[in-house]
Amino acid sequence: MAAKSAQTRELLTRHGDCEKQDLAEWSGPFELPNALRDFYSDVGPKDICIEGYGNPTTIPSLKRLWDRQAGYRWNGLTNEPIEEWPSNWIVVADEGADPYIFDTETGRILFAQHGAGAWDAGEIYPDITTMAACIATLGCVILDSQDFEDEDCNINPNCRMDAIDRLTEILGNQSQAEAIVEMAGWG
Repeated sequence: MAAKSAQTRELLTRHGDCEKQDLAEWSGPFELPNALRDFYSDVGPKDICIEGYGNPTTIPSLKRLWDRQAGYRWNGLTNEPIEEWPSNWIVVADEGADPYIFDTETGRILFAQHGAGAWDAGEIYPDITTMAACIATLGCVILDSQDFEDEDCNINPNCRMDAIDRLTEILGNQSQAEAIVEMAGWG
């Protein structure tokens, strides 16, 4: 696990700062789940913004994690709870308000489209460290490419293949890598 955390931290530092965060920075009303405690201790993203194909993805620091639940867990204007939001979900990142959700019951990461009328979240990553590594990797492909998009804003096929190859190294499975590239809209 330490090697996976170190690899993820290295990938994320291409997009922002990472450092071990004091667990006292968690301001939620319940104990921070162990997987999140380990992630913020070992990987430690500090409000990282990762360029994407379309909207960027943001991963908040531990200090801001509870505040980032506004609009999902409770109404950000009235502070009233949002009944439809499952209590075992914590938003750990978002892409243009589309949340990446940590399920406290399984430790898996779900993804949902905001504004769809219902939270039809589907599992996309086995854990938060894998999520951060994959999202950072897609951002690295964009940063490393001289010609990511053509004049019609289509992704260069070589960049798509580069993303699949890099994600396959992380996931150990090419079909999973292809599914993530598809979900990211890299067609």
